Amino acid sequence: MELYQLKTFVVVAEEGHLTRASVRLHTSQPSVSAHIKSLEEELETKLFIRTPKGMRLTEAGERLKHRAENVLKAARELKLEARSMGDELVGDLSLGLNTDAEYLRIVPLLTSLGEDHPRIVLQIQQRASTSVQGAIRDGQLDCGFIFGEPRYPELCAIPLEKTRFFVAVPDIWKDRMSLGLSGLSDLPWIMDPSDNPLQQLIDPFFKAHDIKPSIQLEVDGDEVIRVLVAAGKGISFLRKNEIQAANRIGRPVHTLSFEELSIQANFVYLRRHDEDPVMRAVIDRVKRCWELV
Repeated sequence: MELYQLKTFVVVAEEGHLTRASVRLHTSQPSVSAHIKSLEEELETKLFIRTPKGMRLTEAGERLKHRAENVLKAARELKLEARSMGDELVGDLSLGLNTDAEYLRIVPLLTSLGEDHPRIVLQIQQRASTSVQGAIRDGQLDCGFIFGEPRYPELCAIPLEKTRFFVAVPDIWKDRMSLGLSGLSDLPWIMDPSDNPLQQLIDPFFKAHDIKPSIQLEVDGDEVIRVLVAAGKGISFLRKNEIQAANRIGRPVHTLSFEELSIQANFVYLRRHDEDPVMRAVIDRVKRCWELV
């Protein structure tokens, strides 16, 4: 009996569906089925009943699921204790970035971590906030940065700061700014089409100010958006550091400030992972970089 079989068993039980379980486990549906079949053969017990809606635990499966969870928990605890026994922490953690590394203070984080724990390695991935949360929940990432509050109760959030966005207007349209937002509504507006928490601010913002942009350009990615704003291709919503970056690569970018254009930035991770000394070290360095301690 292998730990991966028990993990597959527990995930299928939680999802109640082979396809959803295969997504969480990052493997194919036939592999998930094979894991379950081999475990049932080894235990000489039927664990699931296939139904039109998916997989349902048998009575024996219900009882053994708790045992399997305890075995997996014990294996995690063994790994955590081993990590804590040496003279220095050793381990890899995957980290999701929901926006540019400069804003998220990644260089200071890596520098601080490298000085105190040189054998901890961060594997960095770029994703949208929603994707970061889902990836952490499903085990594809260990931790990450997001805008807005976590969608899943399994995630623990460390508030970093209220992030302010500004309406960023290219220099070629600066004279239109004296008319307020109504004078800009017929110009191109650049939007991120992804499921981004910032969008939750933008739609009510337009409605509150009674404007509806006639032209919307959909662009995926913060860096591309600020380059296009700097080039005079459209108006968008940018943070202060993005506006500064845009000013370095093009003609001046002008701003309109609105109090409602702010959203909480958070560092998130699975609740049980704060027992991991490697994760605790990363959490501590994140807090230091954001001056929370």
